[in-house]
Amino acid sequence: MRIQDIQIGKFYRLKNTAGEYTQYYGWVKPLEIYKRGQWNSPDKAKSLVKCEHTVDKNDTVGFIRYFRPSELVDTHEK
Repeated sequence: MRIQDIQIGKFYRLKNTAGEYTQYYGWVKPLEIYKRGQWNSPDKAKSLVKCEHTVDKNDTVGFIRYFRPSELVDTHEK
């Protein structure tokens, strides 16, 4: 997914990068977007998306993690 297509607060799926199958691992909700070279980015060498990562879409507690924009998948689910 391209960084300009990501919307803050919208739910996305996390892509499986290890295998060939279309499996998704949890839900992610973007909180902030950091472009490459941005002064306050955790890693200035690449673009990152700060997300809340949960197992189920309705969970109230999740981990704050950073992902590359290419690891997010828009599934068009509500």
